[in-house]
This record gives sequence, C-alpha cells and structure tokens, in this order.
Amino acid sequence: MFALVVFLMYYNATNINTKQINVRKEILKSDKIDDDVDGLLIAYFSDLNYGNYIDNEFLDETIRKLNVFEPDLIIFGGDLFDNSVVQGLSQEKIDYLKESLSSLDAKYGKFAVYGDTDLYNKDLVTDLLNQADFTILDNSHHLISTDRNSSINIVGTQPYVNGTVDLNTAFSGINSDNYTIIISHCPDIFDEAENYSFDYMLSGHSRGGQVNLPVISFFTRDEGCKKYFSGKNTKNGKTIDITNGLGRIHSNARFMADAEIVFYTLNKPYNIVSDTQENK
Repeated sequence: MFALVVFLMYYNATNINTKQINVRKEILKSDKIDDDVDGLLIAYFSDLNYGNYIDNEFLDETIRKLNVFEPDLIIFGGDLFDNSVVQGLSQEKIDYLKESLSSLDAKYGKFAVYGDTDLYNKDLVTDLLNQADFTILDNSHHLISTDRNSSINIVGTQPYVNGTVDLNTAFSGINSDNYTIIISHCPDIFDEAENYSFDYMLSGHSRGGQVNLPVISFFTRDEGCKKYFSGKNTKNGKTIDITNGLGRIHSNARFMADAEIVFYTLNKPYNIVSDTQENK
C-alpha cells in the first residue's frame, strides 16, 4: 500500500500537476481606493522559467489565462528564462516567447521587475521585455492614472539576490496618498521595505518550493526566501503575497505547490464585489 501511495504521488507530481495552472483571485481593500479605481483588475505572474520544462504549449495556456479575464494591468515578477538552458535556446524559441508576451493586452500597461536569474542575461531579458511592450521597474515607480485621473502607484525593485535593491530611489517622490503596490522578486526584502509607504507587496522566487515536502523544504529554501517563503504574511498593516509562480527548474515536477496566476481586484471598502468571472 505504501508503495502504491508513493507511486501515485510521484505520478501526480510529474504528469498531472505539471500541466495545471491555477487561477487565484484576491480582493484588495483600502480607504485609499476611490470609486474611480474600484474594480481595477491586476494580473500577476512570475517565475516563468521558460526554455526547458516550460514549453510552448504551457506558455500558450499561460497567455490564454492571462488574457481571458481582460485585466486592466499586467505585472510580471521576474525570472523569465530557465537559466540552465538560456544560452542554448534557439532564436526561434526566443522569438516565440517575445511574440507571446507581446500578445498580452492590458488597458493601463504591462510592467515587470528583474528576477535573480534575469540579471545573468540582463541584455537579453531587457530587450525582450521592452520589445513586448513591458515597462521594467528597476528601483523605480510608475503612476497608473485612470480615465478620471484617479491613481495608484506601482513600485519595482531589483532582486535581493544578485541585484542591488535601492528602496530610497524606488520610492523617491512617490505620493503616499495613493494606493501603492511594490513588486520585488525575492520576498525576504519585506522587513526592510516595511519602513516605506506601501500597502501590498508582490513577490515570487520560491516557486512555493515547487516540490514542497513537509519539513524537508524548510531546510532547502533558496537565498532570498528563507524567512518569507510562500502565501501571505501581514505585518503592521502591510501584506506580502508570495506567488508559487509558473515555472519549474531542476526537475519536471510540482508537488503541493501548484503553478498559478494571481488576479487582484481593487475594492473600495463597503462596496460589494461580485465575482462574476468564472475560473476559465
């Protein structure tokens, strides 16, 4: 019986979970959100790790799921390629990734931050994201203004691992009266970032462990996600949300850490949000 359970777990991790992309939905409430940005939909995806275990079929499904909900804003959280194979990728595959990312559509734009492996191939990643119409937030911020001139801030930093996080520069001149989201690939920067004016933080990097074995995974956490590893943590009214990401590295398996895309809906307090979008 034990052998059967182990086999079924292995089969599920390598043949079923590797083909699934979950859609997680979150509602962000704040007094800083007014009527004009109430209902704004943000799509967040991270850790694509394209090029080895992530093939074009998986990429196509990722793009489809991102576009089907027609988000107002799209954010990529870093680690575009599987760094172990990026130097051997054909130009055809690189072009396919660029065209796929170009096909993403969002009313108020597409934004990205660098992940730790992106900096090993910074010129390639920068060029590809720019050609796909992504604005890279490199220790900088951007004001998102709606048609009625209501605004939110998005702040992006370099990764804690391999990068140089400069929060002073990233937050310089920001209007703290606006709802503010910070994107930083490695979640362990959360304690330092807490000293700055933001409301919600998006991170990735850990892939939720990818193969998340109880107890064992605690001792195998990568640098940059040793303290904050997965899920949501709130401290002094500020929340960090760490996505499992999409990709796979080292092994073609997922266990207790399903690949995901996250959709955030901004909600003015006391307004009723109806979830009319089904999980497509």
